[in-house]
Amino acid sequence: MASYHGMCKNCGSLITIDDSKENCECVFCHCVFPRDEAEKTLENPDNYSFANETIDQGNGMVFGNSVTSGAGNGHYDDAKILEEHEVVEHKENVIAGIVGAMLFSLVGGLLWFILYQVNFFSSLSGVVAVVCANIGYMLFARGESKKGLVISVIAAIISIVTAWYLCLSLDCYHAFQEWYADGEINYTITYAQAVRIAYTFLSEPPIAAAYFKDLGIGLLLCGVGAFSFIRNVIRRNR
Repeated sequence: MASYHGMCKNCGSLITIDDSKENCECVFCHCVFPRDEAEKTLENPDNYSFANETIDQGNGMVFGNSVTSGAGNGHYDDAKILEEHEVVEHKENVIAGIVGAMLFSLVGGLLWFILYQVNFFSSLSGVVAVVCANIGYMLFARGESKKGLVISVIAAIISIVTAWYLCLSLDCYHAFQEWYADGEINYTITYAQAVRIAYTFLSEPPIAAAYFKDLGIGLLLCGVGAFSFIRNVIRRNR
C-alpha cells in the first residue's frame, strides 16, 4: 500500500490518500469522496470553494468543521489534528530489496558468462548487471535510494565474480576433457566436479595472473559502462 497527499473538497484540509482504495475520507470533516477528486483539488485549490472551511484565527491554519464525541468545542484540538494528520512514510524493505537485487543481477552475470566464451570483454555486462539489480531492488523493496544503489552495485559485482568463477570452472572441465582425450589421464570429471576444484587451478601463478587480469579488466569496463547510470540514480536521490 502506498500513500500520498490530496485535499478535501469539503473543508480544504490536507489529507492522506491510500492508493488501494477508490474513495478517501477526510479525518477533519469526515467527508467521503473519490480519491481522484482529492488529487484534482490539491492541484488547483483556487478553483474550488470549500463549503465547510474553518480558519484558525490564531495562526491562519485551515481546518475542517469536524465534530468529535466528547470534544465539546466542535473541533479538534491542535494535538489531535497533528496526530491524525501525520504523513505515513513508506519504508523500504531492505531485506527483500537485497533478494531482488541478487536475483535480477544474475542477468548481467549470465551475459558475462556468454561473452567470456568468445573472449570478449564488454562494459555491457556491468551496465546490465547494475541496472537489473537496481530494478530488482526497487521492485522488492518498493523504493529507490542511495542505499539501494549501493546494494545493487554490490549484487552486480557478486554476480559478475560468480560468472567469472563459473567460466574458470568451464575451462577446468574442458582441460580435463582434453587430457582424457589425449590419454594423459584415465578419467574425466563432470562440470559440477570442475566447479568444486576450479579454485585449485589458481594456485599456479601464471594461471592465477591470467584469470585475475581478465577479472580486473572486466570489472573496470563494467564500472565505466555503469558510471552514467549510477550518477543519475544518485542525482535522483539527493
